[in-house]
Amino acid sequence: MEENLQQLLKQADDLRDGIQKIHDQSKTMGYNAVGIRECAETIQRCLKKVGNNKIAALASRDKRKVYAEMEEAVDQLMELIN
Repeated sequence: MEENLQQLLKQADDLRDGIQKIHDQSKTMGYNAVGIRECAETIQRCLKKVGNNKIAALASRDKRKVYAEMEEAVDQLMELIN
């Protein structure tokens, strides 16, 4: 009887640890999903600025700024994926 109770306590501890791990992973996945969405929106906005033929061409300085913003978004995206 004592041995069975000890086994049940160990199984309960293992279950609690597993649930905590899953909880932590789900929080991380939610954070990553938000980050990925923000990066994708930044990249989309930058591409529209650079590729829009309806407006006057961006000045070189502005184009470099847009590309720098896009590169930063891509770097953040890669960090979130890894």
